[in-house]
Amino acid sequence: MNFTSLITLLVIIGVYSWQASRESSVGGATTWEHFKPSLERYSGFRELLLFIAFLLFYKLSRGLAIGDDATAFENAKRVVVWEHNLGILYELQIQQFFLDKTTLFKVINWIYIKLHIPTTIIFFVWLFYRRRNHYLFIRNGFLIANVITLFFFVGFPCAPPRMLNDLTQWGPGIINDLAAMGINLGNGFVDTLLEISEINLYKGVNSKLFNKYAAMPSMHFGNSLLIGIVVTMLTKSFLTKALIWIYPVFVLLVIVMTGNHFFLDAALGGFLVLFSYAMMLLLQKFFPSMKESFWGTERLAALDAKKAES
Repeated sequence: MNFTSLITLLVIIGVYSWQASRESSVGGATTWEHFKPSLERYSGFRELLLFIAFLLFYKLSRGLAIGDDATAFENAKRVVVWEHNLGILYELQIQQFFLDKTTLFKVINWIYIKLHIPTTIIFFVWLFYRRRNHYLFIRNGFLIANVITLFFFVGFPCAPPRMLNDLTQWGPGIINDLAAMGINLGNGFVDTLLEISEINLYKGVNSKLFNKYAAMPSMHFGNSLLIGIVVTMLTKSFLTKALIWIYPVFVLLVIVMTGNHFFLDAALGGFLVLFSYAMMLLLQKFFPSMKESFWGTERLAALDAKKAES
């Protein structure tokens, strides 16, 4: 998804966020007064600007955090060895199982490139509009987790599985090194984005938006896990609680099938998401004054009202 279409989507969805303020607006206000841009704390427009700014910062930071080739491939080798020792090195077998299904892979590749950001946006709009008392806490944890990933991109640049093949300069050497250690990857992974969908992440505009060595951690999975957990906790429908878990499981399958991430990448992405919320809860326990910053005044007011009723 390019920036033009993404920002357009953000603006369209942002309109629905602004509607959340209508319930608390003064009666008789005009339509313009309901929807005009506002920089007031927690307004839909301000939140929209925050997410756009964060997206731009995140994309630019990922680009600046690109590590050197030798380190990135050496770290990928380390991940393969770790997974081999843990007995979870099945990414290649999973990819090869689906590899002859070209049409399916074209759809999966499209989903990997296009679906992640819009799904996350829709999730946060739902939170803002339908679960407003929880919105700020969830948003803060999301931002913290994704900022932490930038430190991993700098400190542990890691080539994705799809680069472990004979089409890259360093791939054959890593595969041979692993074979000497008794870890057989054959001819390596297939870059399905490039070879099946002809999406080249290494040249042109795509190379400016993607850090090719940002495999560890996988926030595709981390953010999908967040969606699964939050929807499960904040919805009453048992069917919704059950069906929402299809999404993170599907995302895990997609990132592995396409050779974009290892299982350990996904595990770390999920851990960082959980860690960010655990950290906030721990901080507000020892520093109660931080609770308002994490949850927002609306959340605190709602809790106080609930206590007063009981």
